[in-house]
Amino acid sequence: ASSSGISAADSTAYFSYATSLVTIIVAILGPVLGSFADTKGYKKPVFTFFMMMGVLGCAGLAVPKTWLAFLAVYVIAKVGFNASLVFYDAMLPEVTTEERMDNVSSLGYAYGYIGSVVPFVVCLVLVLLGGKIGLSMTTAMVLSFLIIAAWWLVCTLPLLRKYRQKAYVEATPHPIRDTFSQLARTFQEVKGQKHIFLYLLAFFFFIDGVYTIIDM
Repeated sequence: ASSSGISAADSTAYFSYATSLVTIIVAILGPVLGSFADTKGYKKPVFTFFMMMGVLGCAGLAVPKTWLAFLAVYVIAKVGFNASLVFYDAMLPEVTTEERMDNVSSLGYAYGYIGSVVPFVVCLVLVLLGGKIGLSMTTAMVLSFLIIAAWWLVCTLPLLRKYRQKAYVEATPHPIRDTFSQLARTFQEVKGQKHIFLYLLAFFFFIDGVYTIIDM
């Protein structure tokens, strides 16, 4: 962006706009896709679609030569990542027992964050010290995006191989139309339970704050 004559303040603003756009897209799609994925046989395929959208988008960040193209690919990759989390989180009750759910969830977060440090350190070494082994900054960044994408895909393969959907509603002749009916029923139930509605609303703002800090 700087080489195109855009100030650091403006480029940061454009990046934050792109991140906000992702949040809005996923906030709109999330409930609909989540309800759709509750249909028998749909959760893993929909999760796989968005996971691959994120993986390929991440790898694709190595391609653009202009800041605007980079932001466009970034939005695609980020939507894929955030949307895949909707289904990833929904898989938790199906991969363990109720008694072990808190433990499995906590370990999942811990191992996930620890595991994410491994490619991060590798990429940091490439970016900061690549010049000493003859790598340009551009080449180091390209390799970094490809490493992250490969790491993400490889770490997801065990889940794709072993996960089986246990909680579902039976498929109907009109799954998309029925998804909206199911979503409307869910909202009606939530409206009748104020504490759940307030919790979901509070969590939305809380987690959006957390992700904003991480993104920026």
